[in-house]
Amino acid sequence: MVSLSPAITETLFAIGAGSDLVGVSDYDDYPEAVKRLPHTGTALTPGYEAIVRLAPTLILCEAAASAPKRELSALGLTKFLAWLSLEDIVASTRLLGAFTEHAAGADALATRLWDGLAVGEAKNGPRVLLVLGDATSKLSEIFFIKKNSIHGSALRAAGARNAMAADVSGVPRLSLEELLHLDPDAIIVLLATTADAPSEARVLADYGALEPLTAQKNGRISVLRSAEAFVVGPRILTLAEQLRREVARMFPGPAPAH
Repeated sequence: MVSLSPAITETLFAIGAGSDLVGVSDYDDYPEAVKRLPHTGTALTPGYEAIVRLAPTLILCEAAASAPKRELSALGLTKFLAWLSLEDIVASTRLLGAFTEHAAGADALATRLWDGLAVGEAKNGPRVLLVLGDATSKLSEIFFIKKNSIHGSALRAAGARNAMAADVSGVPRLSLEELLHLDPDAIIVLLATTADAPSEARVLADYGALEPLTAQKNGRISVLRSAEAFVVGPRILTLAEQLRREVARMFPGPAPAH
């Protein structure tokens, strides 16, 4: 098999099918074993020649609208898996079990994901805006986590309400004016652990300058630097626990009812 998605690769290893892989995407770096496998491009720009050389029995890719479906399918049996919402990921995890004869491991992982993340929104939970740290420039616009995404599920599991209450179909982006109007109770900025990620001090200084924000006045703007910050594979459960601890730190007291 060849996987062109880090999340699919991580899931294959989690269900016991990692040894079936002969190639992975250029973005794969987890678990450690993937670093010994040939890289085969990305879902958007596959390395067609590299894939052909490996002669995989199955090519696995996320079902992004821009994925070159026709070209990949011409190389051999290719499966495009929905991988956006919690429901997508749980269903696709079970499909991976069927494709690889690891149904038991896949069902166990799918159950863990569902039990850990399929929770209702806390009725009295704080309105938290979960945003992405920007390594490129000063704050001019804010990219936030959508409610209808796997990270949105992780935020709900942490006991918070998404400050952006509506489902978003387009690019999840706010201007500074829109952020001030939204005025969340707290802001958590996700940062990767890579060398090009911005410093925590810079992020806090940027958001701290937005003095009208309730979150700034109450000292509830925080940074969560985590290797799991941007994953959409099984380690999302680890991120959910990290978010739960951060929400509990900022809002101490009894856990809100769901």
